[in-house]
Amino acid sequence: MPEAWSDSLPTIKNMELETEWAINANCDSVASDAVTNLTVGSVTPTFPVGSTRVRAILVASIHILNVAANTHHIAFRVEGNKDGGAYQVLLNLMATAQLGLVNLDGATNGWAGAIDVTALVDASGSTYNFRFVVDSDNAGAVRYITCFTLVLIYTM
Repeated sequence: MPEAWSDSLPTIKNMELETEWAINANCDSVASDAVTNLTVGSVTPTFPVGSTRVRAILVASIHILNVAANTHHIAFRVEGNKDGGAYQVLLNLMATAQLGLVNLDGATNGWAGAIDVTALVDASGSTYNFRFVVDSDNAGAVRYITCFTLVLIYTM
């Protein structure tokens, strides 16, 4: 390679990259109209050596299935904590029912969203826990399937 040509190539610095950690899906059966904490999903991310965190995004999804022929209106929030500390509300959709199930056994509905969790996810090697908290207006049986993916965006 000619010396003059290689010296003129730009140096790429501070390019944003990402890495992801998928957390196993959980399935919870709830037959209550009380506010209920669903199963926690946990992840212990390891940031790449020499990286600088830019932001962290949590992709959260919930799928609901009517197990009994009851109408349901379901509100929820997403919470997270670091190293077993107190849970923080990351997204609060409890003010109004976001999901609904008709009076039909087997009816389904779902929600997925991306939540900025940069303020929470700040350290490599820490354990982060995430959960959905749900509230149904009916005591009939509902099955909830929840899944989380933590996305770290960083520069090198």
